[in-house]
Amino acid sequence: MKRGKVRILLVDDSTYIRTVLGSIITEAGFEIAGEAADGEEAIQKYMHLKPDLVLMDVIMEPMDGMAATKAILDKDPNAKILMVTVLEDKDILADLMRIGAVGYIMKPFSKDKIAEKIKEVLGE
Repeated sequence: MKRGKVRILLVDDSTYIRTVLGSIITEAGFEIAGEAADGEEAIQKYMHLKPDLVLMDVIMEPMDGMAATKAILDKDPNAKILMVTVLEDKDILADLMRIGAVGYIMKPFSKDKIAEKIKEVLGE
């Protein structure tokens, strides 16, 4: 992993969720590399910013998080994408892991859980 602050791309169609996640991330000592409101924007921002980690919402329009995750991983197989979701459907969660997500965080989330999960997937 690179030296210095871990850079994270926040992807969620809710400005409120991006703001809350942003606060949690910066308080935990991570840096916000950028934000995106849908899957298409996430792909563009990922390719431009090359963050260390993506926090990706699953349910978004017009392109959802699963499609965006596949597209990012097709372009960069080393991308680390952590899904953030309200979905408790085991099949969908299994699909997310199968396509290459490094894990998932359930909404509603706690500040401690997010920081802990980020450190876990980045091997800190």
